[in-house]
Order: sequence, then structure tokens, then C-alpha cells
Amino acid sequence: MQPSGLNVIKNNLKINSRSLVNLGLFVFLSSITVFFLNKNNSGTRYITSINTDEITDIRISKDSNNDIIFKKNKNAIWHMTEPYNLKAHQFRIKTLLSLTKTPIDNSYNTDSLTLSSYALAPPRARITFNQTEISFGKTSPVNNKRYLMTNNKMFLAYEKIYPLVNAQASSFIDLSLLPDNFNITKIQTPSSAIFLNKNNTWESSSKNQLDADQIQLFLQHWKSAQAFAVHKYINRKQLGKIEISSNTRTLVFEIADDDPWLILALPEINIEYHLDKSLKDTLSGILTSDPPNA
Repeated sequence: MQPSGLNVIKNNLKINSRSLVNLGLFVFLSSITVFFLNKNNSGTRYITSINTDEITDIRISKDSNNDIIFKKNKNAIWHMTEPYNLKAHQFRIKTLLSLTKTPIDNSYNTDSLTLSSYALAPPRARITFNQTEISFGKTSPVNNKRYLMTNNKMFLAYEKIYPLVNAQASSFIDLSLLPDNFNITKIQTPSSAIFLNKNNTWESSSKNQLDADQIQLFLQHWKSAQAFAVHKYINRKQLGKIEISSNTRTLVFEIADDDPWLILALPEINIEYHLDKSLKDTLSGILTSDPPNA
């Protein structure tokens, strides 16, 4: 028996009703998903709203007034200007900058707080990004979050850079022994000496004669040499000197120690580089050419 026209219409209405319900449910669930995604993406609060790309000045304030000051140049390279005038350790500066994007939960107006109870008056450390200062207090024994303060607001947050902010200024110096764009024209060590002559070719001028391959190897060792740490200079018994010259300046490294590691100091700048002792010979020019096709 064929269904009547009325039954067909009723069945179609049921189907359309179910479709509309399913469509409505789909739209509702989609809306809920988008809502929570947006909440997760935009709901996170940070200690500052600073755009890190716009930060050009950083100051770590010390109680002794020996502030550590960094400035970013036009090439986006960070340099320390106080207390040393040297290229900064870029990764450690990036670590400092990460503090500005520290997630925070609740904030508290400092007007009604006894800041000394949180070690925020005086603070245990202070760092300023452009004009925004962040102060470090003690950690909460309940959750190990640290009390931080900025713009008259106190926050509790997890952070890991407090030890870095309290580090010595020398810890922020770049680990490379030579400045950027330092074009070597002469190296003089207790063991070897090379120089760029008037014909723009390299010569060896010491008893320890280096051939052309050894000279290039010697230069490469110096261009790529990096310390594993930089410290404030300590006066020790001098084991010799190494002079590295460019067309405009000469760096005089004092060999301060060679065991258990190699220490090359720059007394005029008041710093010393600590290197693996295996670099003693290669930076002194005591080396052999790499074998062919090595």
C-alpha cells in the first residue's frame, strides 16, 4: 500500500526536524569549542604587556649602585654598557626578556599590603625593561611561586631567572674571545708569531715556523675560540702574553693559568676567560696541519 501524501509530508517534516536539531547541536558545540579555544588563547595573563621586540634597554639594579646596563643596537644585538663595554651573552639576555611574559594568576594592589612581609620592601632584586620595573620578593612556602611586583601590583608566579638576575656582571659577557668583525692582522704568542705583510699574505716570524695550512688553522682557532665562562679578573702569576692585533686595535691577553683549565685575562678590561685546557696549544700556535682530505 502506497503511503498517502499526508504521511509523506509528515515523514519529511520529521526528517527535517531531526536535521535542524542536529545542525543546531553542531553549531552549539562549535560555538562552545571556539569560546574555550579563544579563552585559552587570550585568557592567559602576563606580568607585563610589553612587546619584547620593542625593548631596547635593560637595567639590573644593584644595592651597591653598580647597575648592569644593556642596550640593543640597530642590528638587534645586545651589548653591555655598564660596568663593562662589551657584547652581551645573547641567550642570557633572551632569558631575561622572557620574564616579561611570565604567566600570572591573581594580582594584588600594593596599597593595602605590607610589602616587607613579602621581601619586596626592599626587594631582593630589581630589573627594568625600558621604563617598566619588576621587583623580586621571596617565594611562597605553599606553592614555591615567587612574589613579583610591578606597576603597584603584586603577583605570585613561577619564574626561574632570579639566580640570573643576581649573577655577577661578567656572567652576561659574550663567550667569544674576539669582538665581532675583528679582522686579525697579527698574532704573537710565547710560542708562535704570524703577521699579514704588505702584500696581504701571511708570514710566520718565529722559531716555530708555521706553514700556510698551519697559519690558516691558527687563525681559525682564534676566530672560533669561545670560553665556557667569563669572570671578574683575579691577579695571578703571569705565564706569558698573547697579542692579537687588527688594523685599529691590539688585545693583550695575559695567560693567567693553564691547569686545570686555560685562563686568558684582559686586565685592562678587568675580566678573564676560562677555557678548556685542550685549547692551550692551538691558541698558542703549537699545532699540526690537518691531514689531506680529513
